[in-house]
Amino acid sequence: MTPQAREAYYTRWEDNPKRIKHGVVAAMRDHTTKAIYDCSTVTFDWIKQHHKHPLGDLKKSEIKHIVAARDWEPSFAFVHLFHLLLEDIGRPPLWSEFDQFVYGTHRGREMFGDERAECEAKIFNEELARITSKHRRVIDPENRARYLAKGSLDWRIGNAYYGFMREMYTAVALRERGLDVRVHPLADANFRADGWVGNAILSVFVINPRFKMADQQRAEVVQRGRKKHVEELFPGGQFSFAALTMDSAEEHGEFHFPTPAELDKVERQLRGKG
Repeated sequence: MTPQAREAYYTRWEDNPKRIKHGVVAAMRDHTTKAIYDCSTVTFDWIKQHHKHPLGDLKKSEIKHIVAARDWEPSFAFVHLFHLLLEDIGRPPLWSEFDQFVYGTHRGREMFGDERAECEAKIFNEELARITSKHRRVIDPENRARYLAKGSLDWRIGNAYYGFMREMYTAVALRERGLDVRVHPLADANFRADGWVGNAILSVFVINPRFKMADQQRAEVVQRGRKKHVEELFPGGQFSFAALTMDSAEEHGEFHFPTPAELDKVERQLRGKG
């Protein structure tokens, strides 16, 4: 890793007073990933059977204007919480288990739930003001504002959850093929790496073939949190890079995991044959 990248993506994070006070730095710096290495793709079959879609009938068009939700960055990154629960439970969490932890336990509320409530209250007030000023005929503006405030944050967290599950499935599926894929929340959140095998760094992308290429490149930057720039963080002479590229999901509210053909392709890259 370049010194500039370490300063920009780790040292500043590690020295952030808010994160230190909130316990993020200590929790993540000491975190050890173990449980996912004992999982199999059968684990994900079980998860799919017990999964309940977190977003209900909410449509993106209803909440895409809510910038406060789209740009919300809580002290603990979503992937931090998912990884912590993964270790506690022994497998990737169901959405209902995540929900129960962050809103139904003292530890979860301290780490995340209270911040979520504060952000949701802010969005509620903004949406109520918008609705009452522009849509005077809405019968129950408070109920509508409450629905949008909750839904916009659920959408942001839910998308992160689906992305995490896709990355964990990819790691497990590749490990079943004999590749020693490793993952860690700091590698993901700080350094844009979804996994690695030795010095080969793995990224997982979802693309929409209906976009023009220029639009697609911009979409990747937004949707994947700029992970396409992982190559800029690590000197090319010491590291190689593999990208698992998937088409966008066709079904709303379903897990979207890579196909065998997509895994074949990235496996060849990680083995230096692609």
